[in-house]
Amino acid sequence: MAIYHFSMKPIARSGGRSAVASAAYRAAERLTNERDGLTHDFSNRTGVEHAEIVLPAGSSAYWAMKRSALWNAAERVEKRSDARIAREFEIALPHELTPDQRLALTRAFAEDLANRYGAAVDFAIHRPGGASDIRNSHAHLMMTTREVTETGLGDKTLLERENRWLLANHLPPSQLQLKDLRQAWEHLANRHLAMAGHDIRIDHRSHLEAG
Repeated sequence: MAIYHFSMKPIARSGGRSAVASAAYRAAERLTNERDGLTHDFSNRTGVEHAEIVLPAGSSAYWAMKRSALWNAAERVEKRSDARIAREFEIALPHELTPDQRLALTRAFAEDLANRYGAAVDFAIHRPGGASDIRNSHAHLMMTTREVTETGLGDKTLLERENRWLLANHLPPSQLQLKDLRQAWEHLANRHLAMAGHDIRIDHRSHLEAG
């Protein structure tokens, strides 16, 4: 069985983090955070196979295709000192797939996230480091906490809403949304494994849940 790993964590100011610095590191770029004037230069970093920004289908928010513009907009729109600036998903990519197949799979999941939440998704595929397990190909997907529009960032995505608000509007709470995302990744990865001719599958369930 291929490795299943799917984690989600916030990128928040309360932890001393910035979306601009995080995006620069993951994409191996040099970006300046206009909010505090700090430049984060990771352009010499190795191991980044591919980095790309995905928008919802039919979106005309072309401004957001530039990494600096996207994440500086995310920093600018949040005023609170403890604001959550982005959501990050980290996923293990099946090492049985070729690099092109892993890219197609990651892009498909990024598109699913973008369409599901109306957000911009900035993903980077990292290959294993020199001393790490050769099977450790993985991807980082940074998603905006707000919907992306033609003129900027708009309302909070459903993933960022309080559970009380979600339940009052007959929408699934955040934990159920996360469970659905974990299942969506499982189904998408297994479909791509099958298309590539592999009979192995990943399973999002714990060992206990799987019996």
